[in-house]
Amino acid sequence: MTFQLNRYISLVVLSLGVIATSASCDRESERRFPFAYVQEDCGPTDGPALHFYFTQKPSEAGKYIEPFLDILISENLPKSAAQDYSIGPGSAAVFASRCSAPGQCVGATSGTLHLTKFDGRKGVSGEYKLHFKDGSVEKASFDATRCFVQLLCG
Repeated sequence: MTFQLNRYISLVVLSLGVIATSASCDRESERRFPFAYVQEDCGPTDGPALHFYFTQKPSEAGKYIEPFLDILISENLPKSAAQDYSIGPGSAAVFASRCSAPGQCVGATSGTLHLTKFDGRKGVSGEYKLHFKDGSVEKASFDATRCFVQLLCG
């Protein structure tokens, strides 16, 4: 009787372990980067761009400390209305990456950026979902604070 009870308990513990492990395999992050900032920047061809930074700790404009996510829009910049952007391989219009340490950044393989509100003086609201080669997903809604930095593109 004791042997069967121990076997039953072992099966229950094993089953719970499998369930817990499979639940974490999705590796989807929700609000891992709670602080959001947006600033004007220079794009890959030195034209105007809009750069979003998503950080784990509060930051000063232009001084973002890893780990962070960033998304750069260099074409079809938003003016005021809601707008959607796709992030994909070979696209220079929108690029996203995750930086875990200085110089250790990995580009997103695909994703979306949906801007719901755009105010040139105050900030931008929206949501993003980014997919990475390792199977992880970063996603969140945000209210990005507008940061003003001195720029000289071109």
